[in-house]
Amino acid sequence: MTDAEFKDKLQEYINRNNFWTDKTINQLGYSINLFTTIGIAFLGYIITDRDKFPNMSFSCDSEFSYILTLFIVGTISTIMSVGFGFKAILSRLFDLRITRHLALTRKRFLTRNKKIALNENRTEGLITSKIPNITNEQNCPIFWKHFRGKTEFITENDFTESSVIDKFEKLRKESKILGNMTWKCHRFQIGLFFLGIIIYGLTILR
Repeated sequence: MTDAEFKDKLQEYINRNNFWTDKTINQLGYSINLFTTIGIAFLGYIITDRDKFPNMSFSCDSEFSYILTLFIVGTISTIMSVGFGFKAILSRLFDLRITRHLALTRKRFLTRNKKIALNENRTEGLITSKIPNITNEQNCPIFWKHFRGKTEFITENDFTESSVIDKFEKLRKESKILGNMTWKCHRFQIGLFFLGIIIYGLTILR
């Protein structure tokens, strides 16, 4: 393989990766929004259908009603599905926000090191980072950190104090954690949604 063929093949793989990354992001957002919307609609239907089920009673003499139990469990499952849907949406928004900031940081870093990159070493103007390992990382603390607006973005002081790379690596790891959380929440969302439908369907067979 010649140098030209190598560059062409590498560019082909880059284009493929960009294409399918864009498709994945769009389809993930569509799927999350779809199941969240349907979950809310189904929850509304369950609430309006409440009069068809026995009243809840906590008396010691009251009889156990499996129909009412199934109704309650199905409702809780649907509520949790919608909750995970909202969490997936927020986690995805936080992830995209960080990703946009990282792309902007790369641009600023290259611009500030333009002379070095052109005259001395081209790689000095680039931020090179390894693939972060999030195997033992906790998801929830990172989510609540960004939910409370405590995101530590890279500022002008970081460029002055040469702490850009450290904060860049930290944000990149948090972005991957949030992306991983988005997929987990969406899987829980789908599973709980269909569980709610199945359980509620059993009440119809009474």
